[in-house]
Amino acid sequence: MRIVLENSFNHAMRKAINQIRGAKELDARGLKDMEKQGYKYVQVKGLTTDKYYDYLGPRYLLLVPLKELPTDPRDKDIYEPIPSLLLELWAKESDDHFKIVIVYPR
Repeated sequence: MRIVLENSFNHAMRKAINQIRGAKELDARGLKDMEKQGYKYVQVKGLTTDKYYDYLGPRYLLLVPLKELPTDPRDKDIYEPIPSLLLELWAKESDDHFKIVIVYPR
């Protein structure tokens, strides 16, 4: 059991590292592009400096665009609709504590 947990944990870390490499910083244009491409929501994920998913003290907020919300209850997470006043505010702000980036699903 321990090996399975470690493997899934390592997989999550590798996924986080790959996601941040392809990220684009959130701005008004990126927000409009997501809307034009038919995305209706973003999944909000926190990522720490050592590349762990966490919402307490993140270095990055990853916004993963989605065209529809997942229906499986196990996929519950934090989602924000597009358009959104909150996303528009984030697109205008810059913060030295963490970056907000768009990471398109593969």
